Amino acid sequence: MATDTPQHSQQWHSATELPQHVFATLRQFDRIANPIVVVATVDPDGSPRTAPFGSLRAITPRVMRFACDRRHTTFANLIRDGRVTFALLAPANIAVSIRGRARVVKEQMSVAHTDAIVEIAVEEVKNNAISGVEYAIQSGVTVAYPGPVAELVERYIAEVEEA
Repeated sequence: MATDTPQHSQQWHSATELPQHVFATLRQFDRIANPIVVVATVDPDGSPRTAPFGSLRAITPRVMRFACDRRHTTFANLIRDGRVTFALLAPANIAVSIRGRARVVKEQMSVAHTDAIVEIAVEEVKNNAISGVEYAIQSGVTVAYPGPVAELVERYIAEVEEA
């Protein structure tokens, strides 16, 4: 596996930790539920399972965390088989897959009693950008919450970051 240090989004293939521009995108300080990532886990029959999440945060270039409802299939899959991959598509030209191993670091959140905090040890970051083609990712998927919900989301994300 190549472990290039990226100079530009199309000039690297894979790394063993989050490149700086990916880390910065997942380490936002505004504590909103963005960017939305697609989480892939493995069902008991070996089938892939995906779900969108907005609570993924980079803690260090090798550690990420997100919150997950303990009643969710994603959580059951992570408990049974810790393998996980996140797909991130975001400006400016970030198109990556982040593969790692999951472990629960907090069984029950204070803000959302049915949710747990899951920590991911990053194993590989793969650049999925179109090599040799000039393009610009103009938007990823983001969400906006109204007043009181936005305040709850801020507390939720803060708990994920501080776990």
